[in-house]
Amino acid sequence: MTEVSMGRRIMAGRPPDKGSFPLDHFGECTALKEEYMRCLRDNSFDNMSCRYLSKQYLECRMDKNLMRHEPMSSLGFTDSDEAHKAPRKRGKEKTKESTGWVVGVDGIQPDRQSNWRRPTLINVARLFGGGEDHTPPKSA
Repeated sequence: MTEVSMGRRIMAGRPPDKGSFPLDHFGECTALKEEYMRCLRDNSFDNMSCRYLSKQYLECRMDKNLMRHEPMSSLGFTDSDEAHKAPRKRGKEKTKESTGWVVGVDGIQPDRQSNWRRPTLINVARLFGGGEDHTPPKSA
């Protein structure tokens, strides 16, 4: 709804989007934030091993009225997010480049060298009656 004040429309305020909340000006939850950042660095930035700290940080913000109170389940936390977990293993898959594939050199390698030819719309050799027919034999 809008109001009119001296010929101008004034838009009614709306609450901030979920996730945007007041800054922690007095540093009430800074210790938890620093502990969470340290945990991320120690665990190769694997957030699953530090979820318990982010849960504590959000609970601190709710307790200090820096954030609206909401159930932890609606924020994506479960009851198992109470203690430190081991970081996940990140197995790097082998890429084509790590096995020796080179762009441009290994780009075109047909399955069968004998039956391969560049695809065209018109078979010029067949049109003018010269050359060989490279169509694969029909199987019975």
